[in-house]
Amino acid sequence: MGYLAEEVGYPFNQIPAETFGSYRGGVEGWGSICGALVPAISVINLVVDKEDRASLVNELMAWYKEFPFPEFQPAGLDLPGVPINSSLCHVSVTKWMEETGYGPRSSPERGERCAGLTADVSKFTAAMLNKYFEEGSYTGQYAVSPATGQCMACHEENVKPYAHGKEDCIECHGDPHED
Repeated sequence: MGYLAEEVGYPFNQIPAETFGSYRGGVEGWGSICGALVPAISVINLVVDKEDRASLVNELMAWYKEFPFPEFQPAGLDLPGVPINSSLCHVSVTKWMEETGYGPRSSPERGERCAGLTADVSKFTAAMLNKYFEEGSYTGQYAVSPATGQCMACHEENVKPYAHGKEDCIECHGDPHED
C-alpha cells in the first residue's frame, strides 16, 4: 500500500501498512487463500462501485487460477511459470514445486516465486482498475467452468456438501461421474 498511499493518497493513506501482514502463507501459514489475492481484492473493494466489484474480483480469481506464475522475476532466477488451477496457497505452492522440482518449501526459489506472483497479481489488478476507470465499467472473460457448473447444479442448497464455490471441483475432489 506504500506506493498507493504516497502517489494516490486517500483512501490508501488511511490504511496501516500492517493491515495485510498476516496473509503471507495463505493466512499465517494456514495455506488457505493466496495472500497476494486478499490485498488486491481489498483495493478493488475500496475504489470500485458495489455493483461492479464482483466482476473484477471474479476476473482476478479466474485469471489467478490460469496464469503461469511467476512472470515477474525479482531475483532474476528465470523460474518456470506454472498455472495452478486453484486460489489456495497450499495447492499453489505444492503444484509449482512438484512441476518444477524446486524445494524444500523454505527454498529461496519458492520465496522468489511467491514474490513474483505477488507482483504479477498487483500488476493485473492495476490493469483491471485502470480499464475500469477509463471505461467506466469492466467486462472480463470470467465464466464458471462447465465441470464446476455441473457440480454446483446438484450442490446448490440441500445436497452435501452444502458449500458453494467457483473453483474447479474436479481438481481436488475428482470426477464423481467417472468409475
